[in-house]
Amino acid sequence: MPTAHRYERTDRVGTLVRSVVASEMERLDEAFDGVVITGVDVDRELTLAVVHYDVRDADDDDSAAAAFDEHHHRLQRALGDQTSLRRTPALRFRRDCSVVEAERIDDLLAGIAAERDEPGER
Repeated sequence: MPTAHRYERTDRVGTLVRSVVASEMERLDEAFDGVVITGVDVDRELTLAVVHYDVRDADDDDSAAAAFDEHHHRLQRALGDQTSLRRTPALRFRRDCSVVEAERIDDLLAGIAAERDEPGER
């Protein structure tokens, strides 16, 4: 039987988790300044939500991780209070390294392009 929803339930819950966590981060601590949530992965049982984040300034990575550790319970409670989910997924926070890796790939490709543009010795 076709479902009326265009997205998986895990995607909808992930979007909800992202919204709640992001709004609470703004409210809670200055250590979250410069921290961006890049995505949320929710398991099929809806018991775990991994919140992926990036830090605009690499020097702030430790303070962002410490802020997530410090405010984990508040963020978890806000998720339970602000949603009508029967079962609230446990939150885990993980640094998203894909942005840094993408920048490194861009730098490597730019270097290759620059080498091609230089007149070579033959």
